[in-house]
Parts: sequence; C-alpha cells; structure tokens
Amino acid sequence: MNSQGTDVSIITPVYKGKKYLKNLLTIIEKAAGKVPEHQIEWLLVNDFPEEKVELPSTSVKNLKIKLINNSVNLGIQKTRINGIKKCAGKYVLLLDQDDRISESALRIHLKNINQADVSITNGYVEDENKTLKKIFSTKSQLKCTTNIRYYFYIGNIIVSPGMVMIRKKAIPKLWLKNTLTVNGADDWLLWTLLLANKSNFSTSYHVTYIHTDTGLNTSKNKSMMWFSTEEALNIFKHNTTGYKNLCRVFKRRIDLIKAFQLKKRNKFRLYLENLDILFFVIDYKLIRKYLFK
Repeated sequence: MNSQGTDVSIITPVYKGKKYLKNLLTIIEKAAGKVPEHQIEWLLVNDFPEEKVELPSTSVKNLKIKLINNSVNLGIQKTRINGIKKCAGKYVLLLDQDDRISESALRIHLKNINQADVSITNGYVEDENKTLKKIFSTKSQLKCTTNIRYYFYIGNIIVSPGMVMIRKKAIPKLWLKNTLTVNGADDWLLWTLLLANKSNFSTSYHVTYIHTDTGLNTSKNKSMMWFSTEEALNIFKHNTTGYKNLCRVFKRRIDLIKAFQLKKRNKFRLYLENLDILFFVIDYKLIRKYLFK
C-alpha cells in the first residue's frame, strides 16, 4: 500500500448515467482487488446537475470513492478536467460511464507505466450485437500510438482514454486550459500534445478495456465531430512549434473525410489526390494489420 497517498485515480464523468454505476462499481472493485498494495480512487463527476447521484459504498480496503457535482453542465472535456484537478492520484485513468475495464487492467497499466508517462493497452469494441472486435489487430498497429505522425495521417487511433493510464504531472497544461467549444476531439488533442511534449509512451498488447459502440452516429454528429477536430487542430497548431507540415497534412485529412462523409464524394478518388495519406492508411490498416504481428 502506498503510504504517501493515492496511486491511481479513475475518473468517470456521469451524464444521465446512474444506471451504469452499479455494474461499474463491481468492475472497479475487482480491478482494485488485483492491486491490493496500491491505493485506488474512483472519482465520479456528475455533469447533469438536475439528477442526483448517490455516492456508492465499497468494502474494498484499497478503494476510495468520491463524488463531485458540477454546478452546471460542462461537457465531457471540462468534466474530465474538473476531475483531474480534484483527484489525488499519481496516475489518472479516464473511464466513460458505459465502458468497462478488465480485472487485470490496473495491474497491467501500473506495471507498464513504470518509468513512462503514458501506458496504452489493447482493447475491444463491442457493437450492438455484443460482438467483440480487437482495437489493435497486431502489436505493430498498437506501436503506432507512440508515433505522432499517425495521429495526423490517420486520426485518433486510440479509441478511448479508457485504455490509457497517464502520469498526472505529464498532462499538458495547454490541454487543461484550452477546452473545446464542441465535444469530440479533446482526446486527440491530449495525445498529440503529450507526444509533442516528448512524453514517454509505453504499450502493452494485453486487453484491458471494452468500448461500447452504441451506433448512434448521425450526419449531424459527424458534422459536429469534424468541427471539434478542426478546433483541436487549431489549438495544437497555434501553440506548438515544429509541426507545421503535419498540421497541413491533418487539415487535408479532415477535408478528405468530410468530402466523403458529408458531400458523398468518391473515397478512392479522394485518396488518389492525397497519395501520402493513402500510404499511411495502407501501412496502418493493411500492412501492419495483416503482415506484421
């Protein structure tokens, strides 16, 4: 047990999500039970003031549960930041209310992060039919998360912060101070700022996380998502040095996908007009997926 304080803070924004908390409590209790020598904090941040959230209780000795109530609805990034500012952990794991972690998640992350700033593991995406699909098909794909170029040529290859543990002091101040007006791309901005700050990313191919895909994306949601992504890109571009070319690439990438999704232009032709992006797509989605392990 860490006699000097809390080792890990699991931060969960809650928005009309009371129905998830009982199951999530069981999951976190099991994960905490696998690391009895570490002090774990589960911090619930209620972002729907109109709904009262009861503080769950636990008998797990190394787990403490806290509740924060936002005075107004802040949105996902500001809610996460509110939790980060008020949490006690040396490390932070941002877990959404409808997602899950494995019993071994905390043990694997704590072993993996060791001398690093960021620990990234593998996970599953669960669709509406409860079918599980691995997020990273190979170790080679997973390794791409440590290379900043892939975030500009491919996009946000980390499905969710729930598969990532971060050293709290490594979280960029720029990310904590610059919140997006439209939710969606705050995690892309977090990963790219961490890499631009030369934070050390360590990967583990162990599956520790399950992301629930609700399949509720609409054209309107896609439109807002691209607005959020462009906003995140502008924050990155105007506050970092040495990445002008990658920022131009990502702007082309955004325009390419917008033209395909929103304007129904031919995807193959769009890629032929952007051969450098096509090369990275082939490398990531085909070569690293099927030819490397």
